[in-house]
Amino acid sequence: MKLLITFAGSAGPLAGVADRIGRVMNGLGAEVTILPMTCVDSVKGFTAVIAGSMEKGGSWVPEAMEFVRRHQGPLNRKPFALFTVVPSLASEKGAESRMVVMQYTAHVRGMVHTVSEGFFNGADEQSKEPHPGERSKFKLRVLLGLLREGDRNHGEIETWAAKLHEKLVQLSGHGAKRPVHGM
Repeated sequence: MKLLITFAGSAGPLAGVADRIGRVMNGLGAEVTILPMTCVDSVKGFTAVIAGSMEKGGSWVPEAMEFVRRHQGPLNRKPFALFTVVPSLASEKGAESRMVVMQYTAHVRGMVHTVSEGFFNGADEQSKEPHPGERSKFKLRVLLGLLREGDRNHGEIETWAAKLHEKLVQLSGHGAKRPVHGM
């Protein structure tokens, strides 16, 4: 499975989240390409696309919305997942909070069908260099259902990415065709 993970901007919390998702996917066997959205000319050749943006003013940033508009057709023909980094995301994630956060991506869902959406707090997320054996340790933690204590945001990202990987394998393994959004 060949995945594109792309994000608005070129550094900061989004790059950190994209990197962590990429390491999870790679550790679970996917071939991963991570690029800022401005460096993506085409989404052809990828099995699935995972795109991310910061929340700003209650929606995705303009660069991310433009990426979705520009690649809308191809994105509707392959599994597409998104993640949103919300700097003010409260640690309490009740149903009311979830409904508010889901509004941040309503415009994206109006253009492209999503197979999964992740929302993460960006306040403390930073890209870190992987330590030797980190992939193996992560894979073992996923298989055993264990995550590091005190690493809530990273654990949420890892858990979401692992579940997304499973979903993408199922979609590609069964040859299931998704309905094209809006048709």
